[in-house]
Amino acid sequence: MKTYVGTANPGFSPYAMDELRRRIQGTKLSGLAPGETFSFTSGDVDADQLITDLRRKEPIFLRHFFPIDAEVDVSGNIEDTAEALKAYARTLGERVKGKKVAIQVRKEQNSPFPYSSAEGRDIIVPDILELGGEAVAREADWILSVYATKKKLYMGFSLPRDNLSDWPGGAVRFRKDESLISRAAFKLLEAEREFDLPLNRFSNALDLGAAPGGWTSVLLDRGLRVTAVDPAEMDPSLELHPNLRHIRRNAADVSFAPGSFDLLVCDMSWDPYHTCRIVSELAQTMSAGASGIITLKLMYRKPLQSIQELMEDYSHEFDIRKVKQLFHNREEVTMWVKRK
Repeated sequence: MKTYVGTANPGFSPYAMDELRRRIQGTKLSGLAPGETFSFTSGDVDADQLITDLRRKEPIFLRHFFPIDAEVDVSGNIEDTAEALKAYARTLGERVKGKKVAIQVRKEQNSPFPYSSAEGRDIIVPDILELGGEAVAREADWILSVYATKKKLYMGFSLPRDNLSDWPGGAVRFRKDESLISRAAFKLLEAEREFDLPLNRFSNALDLGAAPGGWTSVLLDRGLRVTAVDPAEMDPSLELHPNLRHIRRNAADVSFAPGSFDLLVCDMSWDPYHTCRIVSELAQTMSAGASGIITLKLMYRKPLQSIQELMEDYSHEFDIRKVKQLFHNREEVTMWVKRK
């Protein structure tokens, strides 16, 4: 039986744990950092098969996980902690030789672990180099993960694809860009990466609830023509863009010719069931096989039940490709659909 450290968005680990409990027969789960990180076991399932299954159909709320290959009592002692990190790195032996290794060190708040993430990484790097490996930040062959709680120091070594995300804890970070109109733009950028859906594949997009233009600006930057629907004003920087048409009406009050768009995006802060009705009614304006990226606001007490109900409702007009709580989501998840 294998044990893993799992990470979800703050406040959502109970839902990630519930998903895993339903999927993994015999799994044992335990909270680590309240609301965010936890441990779970492979239960009655073969560990390799479990990873394959989780990759093939990702849980909605599990953002990242890694296997626990070694654990020691966490210590505030600098020398003891350094030796524990280095001793684990040395056990990797031939697996490191000639490979690019990303070293990801995280710690729970109030953990006595005496190093920052960068300091912990720097302690391990010389041992990786001595074993013939190369320490990298991105595009690694392997990831060495370290997570410190208040009591334990967990360490593991895994392929990036087997962690669900190659970012530490699944925390996808984008460079700050002064040209971005709102933080909401990061959600669309992350969705593009998460769904492996390059936005420049599309040509005509419909953005519902577009103001002030965070998602619209990303689409315009990708070279798309955008019809933005929102009664509110768009950011002044977009007003004269030649590829933008702004319709100042509510999304429920617009109509377009069939097949007008090959992409629909929607990040409206409305009741998700109301949003579903609007998007479904506009489905005929999308070409066959067109994609939709839609935010589902989690406004009710049972998020998993709400998501399941919404997926059933959307499935009348769309094929549901993936639902995921992105790092940049808050009280919401993001769904990728394709027009039937």
